[in-house]
Amino acid sequence: MAPSTDPSTPPTTGPAAAERELRADRILDAAEELMVAWGHRKVTIEDVARRAGIGKGTVYLHFATKEALLLTVVMRAQLGMLRRILDFMRASPENVRPSEVARTLYLCHLDSPTIRAVFANGTESLGSLSRNAAALVGDTVRERHRALETYWDILREHGLLNGERSPEEQLYAYNSLVLGHLVTPPVLEEQGMHVPDHGTRAELMARSIRLLLERDASPERTRRARDEALALFSALDGRLHTEITRQKQTTRST
Repeated sequence: MAPSTDPSTPPTTGPAAAERELRADRILDAAEELMVAWGHRKVTIEDVARRAGIGKGTVYLHFATKEALLLTVVMRAQLGMLRRILDFMRASPENVRPSEVARTLYLCHLDSPTIRAVFANGTESLGSLSRNAAALVGDTVRERHRALETYWDILREHGLLNGERSPEEQLYAYNSLVLGHLVTPPVLEEQGMHVPDHGTRAELMARSIRLLLERDASPERTRRARDEALALFSALDGRLHTEITRQKQTTRST
């Protein structure tokens, strides 16, 4: 498609576009700070505008609704975690294993104030954000689900998964183990039960996944699986980055 020649269409490059981009990121930073401090339900557009040092109407030039703004905050955190997983896979073919991906994902969650805040607010918060994601960025959510299913196909094709359960049951077990380790500690702590440190929890989860789902494979098959997974998740990286840019509406005339 040829670029627009309409003079009313703002350029996508140059000083003005860069200024819009920086302003959108400043809005996201302010929203993230408030979301971490208060929880997503208590944050208002007025609060975000005040924290960012801009007018309320300017926030709406970038983000049509509060839900779109906070969802973009979460997607930005998710993109950061995805890039850490990609770097981890590049470091060693063995890191393509779901047990190692889960370990990295778990530790990334703990390192991200935004994601910690989402999980700290319990399943109600998770459900609300999931519904918003389905409504606002449904195509990207479906693309992420397809990527996970394709990743699972890659692992099975190259012999890194055992054949004791169907792919659907394996994915359920994997997601349940990861999610359970993320949401369970606060519940147990409230009941006065012992909760191991982060590193021990990550090791317990990875070990559980390894024993339940995986099997040994040759270095060559493991390397091929890693290379295919890198291509798959790199494409997902691009898709998520594009969606974040679209939500920021940085090409709108402001």
